[in-house]
Amino acid sequence: MKGFWAPLILWLSFEAGAQGQRTRVDGRCGDDFLTEDGQAAECQYIEPYPTCCMGNGHCGWICDDALSVVVSNSGQTQNVDPAIIAAVAAPSPAPQQNFVSTGRYRADGRCGVFGPLPDGSEAECDPNSEYWCCSEHGFCGGTEEHCTCDTCINFRPVSIEGKVRSDRRCGKEFPLTDGSTSECDAISPNYCCSKFGFCGPGQDHCECPECVDYRQSPAARDNLVSAGGKVRGDRRCGNEFPLADGSPSECEGEGPNHCCSKWGFCGPGADHCSCPECKDFRSQSQRLVEDFNGKVRNDRRCGPEYPQPDGKPSQCDPESANFCCSKWGFCGGDVEHCDCPTCFNYKLLGK
Repeated sequence: MKGFWAPLILWLSFEAGAQGQRTRVDGRCGDDFLTEDGQAAECQYIEPYPTCCMGNGHCGWICDDALSVVVSNSGQTQNVDPAIIAAVAAPSPAPQQNFVSTGRYRADGRCGVFGPLPDGSEAECDPNSEYWCCSEHGFCGGTEEHCTCDTCINFRPVSIEGKVRSDRRCGKEFPLTDGSTSECDAISPNYCCSKFGFCGPGQDHCECPECVDYRQSPAARDNLVSAGGKVRGDRRCGNEFPLADGSPSECEGEGPNHCCSKWGFCGPGADHCSCPECKDFRSQSQRLVEDFNGKVRNDRRCGPEYPQPDGKPSQCDPESANFCCSKWGFCGGDVEHCDCPTCFNYKLLGK
């Protein structure tokens, strides 16, 4: 049994040892294995069981021959006499059986391809315990790392409320019972569906071409709201987000989100306006006032890929410190901007 546990215990001890004050990264312990200060190495608590220095000098959970056991990870670890091991490790009452149990579980908490059963099949996680998900590394647990990765497995049956799944999955690849696309709860903290089919907040879930933000109603996302019926309510734009007639959707030129980025989002600034694939829906007069000082752009971009409103290449200010246009389309004054075959020095333009 000890030989079976040793690789797992060594790995867990390595993870925990980096944080302990008198622990070793190799997971060894006791008088024969000293730390850098010359003291006998100790063990750090490894959830969820009492942790001890086993008879073979490894930190682990087989404490029959241990002299002390660590039973707490709140605040400082606490070493206790083996006499109370039985009380500490006594099995807790069986969890309420809310879900059907298959019994296909391992005592060490391993699961999936990394935790085969004696018959060679993959072990599962107990859906009635607090460790109901199998992580990508083959450990049962109940945290986000165990439940919400692409290869994680949630062994609790998925419940559906309206169009929202209890496992936070969404999109066409995670359909509802009737086969329709699952969604995210617009009034919850996880309101956007990412390209990987997870409900959540922030850029990774909301700001990608395939992402869907459910904070706006379906009508607001799909209907056209302004600019002659060519602007979508979800800020998407371009060929990949067409209008009802199949033509590309646009951005509102007089609004704050006036440019369509290469990813198909309406917004302001260089990320939305200053790329070869970007499209600015403002009028020439607006752009001249807001973005240009004569023939010079305020964002230091230059050249044919960053044209003036009339289509001619934007320039660099010969009277400023950024008088050269680099091959990358930036105005600057050093060697990288001035001394390359395609660089252009605007100080020399009038000479």
